[in-house]
Amino acid sequence: MIGWRMGFVAGHAKVVQAFADVKDNSDSGQFMAIQKAAAAAPRRRIDSRGRVREKYRRRLEKLVTTLKRCGFDCKMPGGTYFLYTKSPKGLADGTTFENAEAAGQYLITRHSIVTVPWDDAGPHLRFSVTYEAADEA
Repeated sequence: MIGWRMGFVAGHAKVVQAFADVKDNSDSGQFMAIQKAAAAAPRRRIDSRGRVREKYRRRLEKLVTTLKRCGFDCKMPGGTYFLYTKSPKGLADGTTFENAEAAGQYLITRHSIVTVPWDDAGPHLRFSVTYEAADEA
C-alpha cells in the first residue's frame, strides 16, 4: 500500500500526549482499517516477508542492470523498493537536461517512463520497481 505509512511515538507520557494533541489538530491520520492492521502486524508472524523481500530484490536487480545499460549511474538500494539515481545531464544525440525535472519530462513524454524528479538535493530521479507482465519471464 504505497503511501499508507504507519508509525508510533514512544517516550515520556507527557511528551507522547503533547505529540498526540498536536497531531489531532494538524492532520487526520490513516483510516481505522489501516490503523488496526498496523497494530495487529507486530503480534503476528508473517511468513511472506522473505518472499516479498526476494521479489523486490529481483525486480531491483533487473532495474539496476537495465538502467546501467542505458548509461545511468546507479546501484542497489539498501532497503526500499525505490531506486534513486543521478539524473542524466544529456543524451548522446546532443539533447541536454537543465535539471531532473527536465529529464523526467523527457522520459515520460518520449518513452512513457514515469519517474519522480528530485532537484532540491541535487538532480536525481526516483524509479520504482512496479512491472506489468504476464509472467516472470
